[in-house]
Amino acid sequence: MVDVHLMENGTEHPHFTVLVTTDQRDGLRETLGTYRDHLDALGLRYEVLAIINGEYTRHLDDLRSMSPDWPELTVIGQRPWVGEDAALATGLRRAHGDLILLLPGWPQIDPADLPVLFDAMEGDDHDMVSASRTSRPDGGWRGIRKGIFARVLRMLFGTVPSDPFCRARLVRRSTLEDAANFGVRQHFLPIIAAQRGHLLGEVPVRPASEEAARDAPYVFKPLGHLRALLDALALYVVLKFLRRPLRFFGAIGFPIFLVGMIATSILVFQRLFGETALADRPALIFAVMMVVLGIQILAIGLVGEIIIFAGARRMKQYDVAEIITSVPRGMERQEPGTESGVPDRHKSAPTVRNTAG
Repeated sequence: MVDVHLMENGTEHPHFTVLVTTDQRDGLRETLGTYRDHLDALGLRYEVLAIINGEYTRHLDDLRSMSPDWPELTVIGQRPWVGEDAALATGLRRAHGDLILLLPGWPQIDPADLPVLFDAMEGDDHDMVSASRTSRPDGGWRGIRKGIFARVLRMLFGTVPSDPFCRARLVRRSTLEDAANFGVRQHFLPIIAAQRGHLLGEVPVRPASEEAARDAPYVFKPLGHLRALLDALALYVVLKFLRRPLRFFGAIGFPIFLVGMIATSILVFQRLFGETALADRPALIFAVMMVVLGIQILAIGLVGEIIIFAGARRMKQYDVAEIITSVPRGMERQEPGTESGVPDRHKSAPTVRNTAG
């Protein structure tokens, strides 16, 4: 991996980090330029980490021209390029902010609406706030693929973001670290966070202008939807059956085994109590193969259960959000020098501790 730091950032701890990951060959310079004015207008210290394909040397040279007057920008050319999800993990390791602002490398939203994300994040109500584009036409192929994708997600996970293809999100660092560990597409980050128990929110924003979309057009990749579908299926198995693999393999293997046993029993019954020969009947071979296949699938699930049981102590099954405790009445600790019967106010006050389990 090749890192290209265009300029050293200040030593002050930033309030938030902007992560931009993209494999776009063109248009990133114009997109970052539109983000900059609105990021400066927030009045908060920030840093920008742009992770791009390191093989695009001309692209890197083009971004280098932005370095003299934008000290918050750091460009990382990752090589070899193994996807935007790996690039997100790279940027997360180098981020310094407690809040992470995820932005796409092409115009998706109007950057003037970025303050709306920060307003929704104020307080402890949300761990992740996603942008949902309004006044956006969903006809034609765009509407079809959005509808199919939303139905698949709803069928698998029971919940779906209003705008699953929008990548503009503001998320707490701990939440992003938890969700990004699964190594799937960024479309699924809200779903993973919801399944892991984090609190989500959505805010309506305006889509990017047509002029901005022309300056930095998005390059459609035909196989992207197929990979997204496979990622959704893999994520479903990981989230639902990672700690109970026998339930997944049993739901597949037991019906196959049961059908094979029934078919085998019928054939054997016909042979023993009838005059039906089995020597020239392929149905017997098919039934026996179904029995064997069902047993093999169930055995895979059992092996998975043994592996999970052996490593259960090393697996983190949940996170403790907070622990609220208070000293029971009559159990206050008496410090030296205090009068008898007078409780210590500091010892009896409730305490709140945040921890992770």
